[in-house]
Parts: sequence; structure tokens; C-alpha cells
Amino acid sequence: MAYRAISLFTPKGMLVLGACVVALSSPALCADVEEVGLRPVPVADAPYSFDSAEQHDIRVQVIARGLAHGYSLAFLPGGDALIVERGARLRLLRGATSAKPELLPTAIAGVPDYSVQDHLHPDDVLGIQDIALHPQFASNGLIYFTYNKPITFDAKAGRLTVSSILASARLDGMRLTSVKDIMVGEPVIGAGGSRIQFGADGVVFVSVGALSTGDIMSAQRLDNIYGKVLRLRLDGSIPADNPFFGRKGARAEILTYGHRDPLGLAIDPRSGALIASEHGPQGGDELNHIQPGRNYGWPTSTYGNEYGGSPLPHAPVAPGTQGPMMTWLPAIAPAGIAFYDATRFAHWKNNLFIASARRGQINGTGAIIRVVFNDKLQELRQEVLLDSLHQRFKDIRQGPDGLLYALTDEADSIVVRLAPSAE
Repeated sequence: MAYRAISLFTPKGMLVLGACVVALSSPALCADVEEVGLRPVPVADAPYSFDSAEQHDIRVQVIARGLAHGYSLAFLPGGDALIVERGARLRLLRGATSAKPELLPTAIAGVPDYSVQDHLHPDDVLGIQDIALHPQFASNGLIYFTYNKPITFDAKAGRLTVSSILASARLDGMRLTSVKDIMVGEPVIGAGGSRIQFGADGVVFVSVGALSTGDIMSAQRLDNIYGKVLRLRLDGSIPADNPFFGRKGARAEILTYGHRDPLGLAIDPRSGALIASEHGPQGGDELNHIQPGRNYGWPTSTYGNEYGGSPLPHAPVAPGTQGPMMTWLPAIAPAGIAFYDATRFAHWKNNLFIASARRGQINGTGAIIRVVFNDKLQELRQEVLLDSLHQRFKDIRQGPDGLLYALTDEADSIVVRLAPSAE
């Protein structure tokens, strides 16, 4: 049983949360909303064969298993891969692009570890989140990662305060060294997920989810990093052409605001546009074109409804807010995204692939969503792939070999490789 908060405002300044109504300044105590789903399907090591509307005859094979709640996948230059077990560890998949990958049993040392923490609430998200390689990793060995750090215990709320942080480190064999925090968020209750994407002009983008409880309107304010997409230089300094640079009371790192849970970032290889996937509440998941200074509306604008069930808002794109490129009704729980720009899948060139955890609030319905755009980034069609595996997909990446690799978020997470069957 679980509940998720958030959604619609009433005329009297109240907020409907699942099965309860509370004042905006008060903590919510809501009835649980039952989660339902399909029975898990054991995923075998033997290859699976799938068909696709445009790239026929796909072979899918498990190349690693035994991970705990995978979140992020990043390839090293030689074909190894780093895998984040969310909130816990960083693992190395040796020879990820080879015929016989090996998941090393020992985790990479030096990652901030908060596995033993007093006062931990079930909804607190601590520890490592996303990971990405510096554009010049081959020469400098630098990686960037986000993590949530516990700061103190708020006795009134009965919860930890947590800061979301962007850090850099040097990967030295099986250890991170020279760990340095280069962007630190405000201590808050209810910090969530984050993603990293390097830009082509010496900057790094970081998306940070809105708060899951408490100060829900923080996504609409500029005095904090939550519910935002941020833009920094690689050394952590702030570009002077950021839209809120120099504005009193605003975090100068902010590029856009009004986001709920932007758990995927990617750059379109044709236009250079920054694209973000974003969780709505129940329904209303989004794909957004990130444009400097824009307000994407959360929590006052959404195509979704609340987890307890309620009418849709009357103005899903309020005046002064930026509407999404795409929405999903029912929800697909989107996370990591990747544009395909290699040649091994000739008919998938420039398609966007989205890791989907579940569809329509039904557990066991995760998939990879393939979206075809025209040259103006307008949707032409989309296709659901790998849904028969019944996995919660969390990340998808193009490997250095031009194949696709997907990571799941399960108690026993797996990594699968997609390849043309003819090869």
C-alpha cells in the first residue's frame, strides 16, 4: 500500500491530496491508495526475439542481473559501464559491450553512503542518484554524480531534511577520489530524484524533482533548486547568460522552473534542443522542450489528476506557462531518455527512447517507448517495446557499439541489450 500526494487547488486555498484535503501550510495525513499490478514474469538469460514497426527482428538479452533498484547507466570509453543502484552503490559492469559482460561483486568505493541513518522515513530518498562522464573523461577521468545528503532531523515534521547535490570526482580504478560538491541545494523535506546531461557548450544541466511533501509551491519559486532544471559550467560556476543570473532572491543556476519530477534529460542530435521527460501525478506525464526562463506550470498546471482520483484541472496550461511537447494519458512513469544517433538500427535514427516504469498506475506494465519525430520535433508516432518482460524500466542508453542498453528498477534489477537479430 502507498499513497502519492499532489494535485488540485480549491477556491479556499486548500490542496487535494489523494483521499484528503489539507491547508497548503500543513502536513498531509492521507489514506493510502492501493497499488495493483500484474504478477512478475521471470526474465531468462536466453535471448528474446521482438518485432518493431520499422526496425524488424530485434534480439534482447539480459547481460547483467542481481542489481538492487537500478537508476542510471553510463558507458566508459573501453566498453565497461557504470551502474547506479539508487541511493546505495555504484557498480562496474566489466565488458558491457562484449559477448560476456561481468558484473563485479565489489562496489566502487568513495560514493557517499547513508545506508545507516537514524530517523529515516519510507519516503526519504538518500544517497547517489544519477551519474555521467565528463566530456573529456578519457583524458581527465572525471565523473559527475548527484546525491541526496541528510542534513538534520526536523522534530516537528518527524523527517530528515535533505540537500540535493551535484558533485564531481575522479574515477581511479575501483574508487572515487577527489570528491567535490559543486552545487548544493537547500535543506528540505521530501527531496527526490535528479538527472545530469552535458551540453555542447561547456555546460552541464541538472534536473531536480519538486518536493514530495511540505512546501509544494517551492517549484514555482526561484529561491531554491527543487522542481527546476539548472545550468552550470563544468567547474560549478554559473553562466552570466542564465535567465535569472543577478536577480535578487533567485538561484542563478536556474534555467527553467515549475517541474514536478523531471527524471530524464537528453539533447536532440538534429536541433540541439534539450528535452526532459517528466512525471505528472496520476496521468499527465510529459515530454518538455527546455527553453530558458520558462515556467512549466507545476503544481498549478497539469494534465494529470490526483492519485486518489479527481477531475482534471480546467486549465492544464495556465497563462504564462509553457505547455509540454507531448503528454501521456494514462501515465507511463517516464525516467531516463536517449536519442538514437548511431547506425546499427538504421530505421531508428533520431528516434527518442524512453524508459517507462508502468502504464496507467498498473505495476508490471513497464516498457521502452519509442517516439518518432519530424525535423521540427513534432510527434509522428510512438511504439511500445519490451512490455512483455513486465519490468520497471528506469534508464536507457546508446552504447559505444551503437546498440541500446536498458536498466530496470527492481529488487533484482537487470540490464538488457537490444541488437538486430541478423547480426
